[in-house]
Amino acid sequence: MTINNKVPQEVRVGFLVHDVSRMRRTLFDQAMKPLGVTRSQWWVLSQLSRHARSGMLQTELARDLDVGKVTVGGLIDRLEAAGYVVRKPDKTDRRAKRILITERGYTILEEMVSVGHKLNAIILAGLSPAEVAAAEQALETMKDNIRAAVVERDDVELPVGVFAPDEAPALVAPEPARRNPAKAARRQA
Repeated sequence: MTINNKVPQEVRVGFLVHDVSRMRRTLFDQAMKPLGVTRSQWWVLSQLSRHARSGMLQTELARDLDVGKVTVGGLIDRLEAAGYVVRKPDKTDRRAKRILITERGYTILEEMVSVGHKLNAIILAGLSPAEVAAAEQALETMKDNIRAAVVERDDVELPVGVFAPDEAPALVAPEPARRNPAKAARRQA
């Protein structure tokens, strides 16, 4: 419990970031609904637009969006059926397919950008350019800090709870589980 029932600043910042992100997605969903594009679909198109010339492999897209290959596959299927993307064989691995945005996909992306500009005007109303720049810098730093702290392995348990930066326990990976205890004992002998 905190003094005077106030939420610590570092916790409040996390809640605000989450709330702003969730509310922005909801606002964007409402604006995109008449175009017939779901949040997941515009998320995929947006990511693909960053790799316009070369396209992306489905595995790269799944990794960058932090979703499973099957989930991305379904999204690509729907985007391809709508004519927004096309799958083409990879030049170095014929088994792999590169996903590229079509002309129709670029048309919907232009509409998404236009909607995004209008929504950003609403979201950033009342903020000076200096405040927007400071917010961007703070969020970039937070993103970098999180990226550096993310543990890429599934066998590491993260501590539960909220810690002040100087109280956070060091993250230590546990020893890998041994599949055959008899074999492990022989190796140690």
